[in-house]
Amino acid sequence: MLMPICYRYMRNEDDAAEMLNKAFLKILTNLKKYDQQKLFDSWAKTITVNTLIDEFRVNNKRQAMFSHEETENIQQGYHPFDLNEAEAKLTAEDVQKQISLLPESSKIVFNLFVFDGLSHKEIAKQLDISEGTSKWHVSHARQLLIAQLSKVFPNIKAKKREYERRAN
Repeated sequence: MLMPICYRYMRNEDDAAEMLNKAFLKILTNLKKYDQQKLFDSWAKTITVNTLIDEFRVNNKRQAMFSHEETENIQQGYHPFDLNEAEAKLTAEDVQKQISLLPESSKIVFNLFVFDGLSHKEIAKQLDISEGTSKWHVSHARQLLIAQLSKVFPNIKAKKREYERRAN
């Protein structure tokens, strides 16, 4: 139940397993604090996500927010497409693989927003960033994912969305 959460945030299986071990350690050391009125699964998931956020904060202090080279490489050949056409061709593994290639900061914010359902306000508080920065990372991650997926699935017809037309 917790490994998919860890894998979603980490670049490879070994790092995900390491984070799972850290989360289990926190769960076990905090069992006395567990409120039996709440579901254990939800409590364990919260601890796991918080462990991942803590790790991100530690790593974030050691490195830049994201690599411009990574971003530029992903954006080359960018062709927006209609995701409805891609749905029939994509698997969850395809999407997960592409998410794992995102710059670290954008990947963390994207996962917190999309998969964990946190609001931009909650993300901003958790990561000590502004709400605007949180929104930018989600938007940036979406753009990069579209660019990446259009490379993986070149036969998907390009179709600009309304918000992309307004931006141009």
